[in-house]
Amino acid sequence: MGEPTGGSRNARIAEDVGKRLAEHRKRAGLSQAQLGEKLGLEKESVSRIESGKVAPSLQRLAMFCDVLDLSFEELLTAVSPHPLDEANTLIRSLEDLSPRQRDIVLRTAHSLAALLRQG
Repeated sequence: MGEPTGGSRNARIAEDVGKRLAEHRKRAGLSQAQLGEKLGLEKESVSRIESGKVAPSLQRLAMFCDVLDLSFEELLTAVSPHPLDEANTLIRSLEDLSPRQRDIVLRTAHSLAALLRQG
């Protein structure tokens, strides 16, 4: 199924990936049992992956992504600690907003970043 998570960085990545998989499963309207059935896994296995207790193999991640109609890039970029990946995640979140709404988000983000640099 996967490897037990160990080490704080690996555990955090497994937890973040698991949370994203759970979000996409819920968006798809699937229960853990239904997703497990599509993947050939027990509900408990899906639960352990979603909770970050077990890190899925790349093959298992690919299966999750296929069933959930999710790209590897989208999944992994969303959990990356690198600033460019974080920026790409933010960009994706703006795609369905109007120009006016995007402007509000950007002005707010710039103001918040300035405040955080001060304190």
